[in-house]
Amino acid sequence: MTLAEGAAQVLQTLPEPALVLGTDARIGFANRAARARFGAGVEAGADLTALGPDPAAAERMRHWLRRCSGSRTALPGALQLRGADGRLTRFRGFGAVLAPAGAESRAKLLLRLVDREDDRFPLLGRKLDELNVEISRRRRAQLALEAAVQDRDVLLNELHHRVKNNIQMLVGMLAMTRRAAAWAADPQAVLAEASRRLAAVGTVHQMLYLGDNLRGVPGETFLQQVAGAVLASMGVPHSVSLSADPLEISNDAAVPLGLVLHELLVNAVKHGCPEGVEPGSIRVSLRRFEGALVEVRVEDDGPGFTLDAATRVGATGLKLVLGLARQLNGELSVAPGAAGGTCAVLRFPASVDPPKE
Repeated sequence: MTLAEGAAQVLQTLPEPALVLGTDARIGFANRAARARFGAGVEAGADLTALGPDPAAAERMRHWLRRCSGSRTALPGALQLRGADGRLTRFRGFGAVLAPAGAESRAKLLLRLVDREDDRFPLLGRKLDELNVEISRRRRAQLALEAAVQDRDVLLNELHHRVKNNIQMLVGMLAMTRRAAAWAADPQAVLAEASRRLAAVGTVHQMLYLGDNLRGVPGETFLQQVAGAVLASMGVPHSVSLSADPLEISNDAAVPLGLVLHELLVNAVKHGCPEGVEPGSIRVSLRRFEGALVEVRVEDDGPGFTLDAATRVGATGLKLVLGLARQLNGELSVAPGAAGGTCAVLRFPASVDPPKE
């Protein structure tokens, strides 16, 4: 068996079409798979470009074959060829030189054809692209989750720090209560008031810890929870109207503002209607004021009072409110309401600086 015969037998065993041809696309040999696919179109001496779709494709094929004649490594190329059934099929071709051109002979090339429908490389490429997209998506989700966990840890640390500051504030309030109880005609009333203040602080902390957002509390929720706790503790059937803009009470402002609201509501319940008259209504609102400020307003239908007169007679609740207003960098005003009674207004910056150590 000659070398050429041995090579032909090897090509016959290939499952894909294999051709030996010249750079002019004239076929010298076609294996069984090629003859089965293309029929008479690949007989010896046939022009392979005749199976293409048009003259432009034929010229591109000849150009590619001339390139293959200079390489013993298979060069890939794309071809469209018409099969024995007359249907055009896209193939991926791999061409390499078998015998270089001689003085009077053309180079002989080996051409293997892989049906693009059977070509696994594009499919593998698409799968890899899909896998890379999924990996990128999961990586972004992981980074977002890590950032959220880190942000939550920072917020929890800040919240714990504020708890420490608030405990120090409560210690000061209890010391004030102890001094007031020592001189009060009814020490039990003083202690009951201190207990309500502690309950107000506890209500705010419960909102901060149990809420979905560790940065603050929705204004409407804040009003409902604090006002509900104050009125429930006093057991007085006042009618309370609550209204809030869609804003958020920050962690920094929540506890001092909760205590301010507690004191103003207690004052409205205690003094908001003349003696012997059925309890009137109390109106509480939380609003944006001139963009950069938050306004808390508590109105009642009582006889009214002035801030100066109240502080002169030693109203410890209002003194506490004034101190808390300073902590919020805000300002408290007390004036007659539009329909009589008392209107207490606290305005403070929407962003409150954390308390100093």
